[in-house]
Amino acid sequence: MPGRINGFSLAYSAVGAVVMWSGIKGETISDTFKGLLSGQAPTQNTEQIGTPSLNIGTPDASSIASATASASGESGGTNNGNKANQAIGKILAAPYGWATGQEWDDLVSLWNRESGWNNTADNPQSGAYGIPQSLPYSKMPKAAWPPSDGGSASASAQISWGLSYIKSTYGSPSAAWAHEVSAGWY
Repeated sequence: MPGRINGFSLAYSAVGAVVMWSGIKGETISDTFKGLLSGQAPTQNTEQIGTPSLNIGTPDASSIASATASASGESGGTNNGNKANQAIGKILAAPYGWATGQEWDDLVSLWNRESGWNNTADNPQSGAYGIPQSLPYSKMPKAAWPPSDGGSASASAQISWGLSYIKSTYGSPSAAWAHEVSAGWY
């Protein structure tokens, strides 16, 4: 029947909102859930260093996130975590219009090459870190930083920052991928 909301859609939306808010707050998904379950009111993290502000018609373009049940793959070191990170990326890319087609394919290619979608990927030669291989990693919100430096390696925070970086620097994943292919970096 048209206009009906099924339970899966409602649950998916609710989890997506929590994941999105974790990106806004700059903390892990599990910490956001714990805070909400304990009755804490949502507050925004103001320690987002170097994150470009973009208005693309969403409440906060740098923090749309995934509603996958396995999105607790914030630890990222396994294939399952990397798949969950990619699912987060697909939802985060949607407001930019990059979740399908060539833009999505090029984003996947870019971050497969850079980090394999591993939120703890660390390049010891350059110091680049995380899914988008931010250099230095301190450009990203603190939640995206390595745990050894006070962060939580939040995949949603890294992806949000990375998408915003791509938008402000290259305009699209396809342009970033073209630069990666020609120069070996983006």
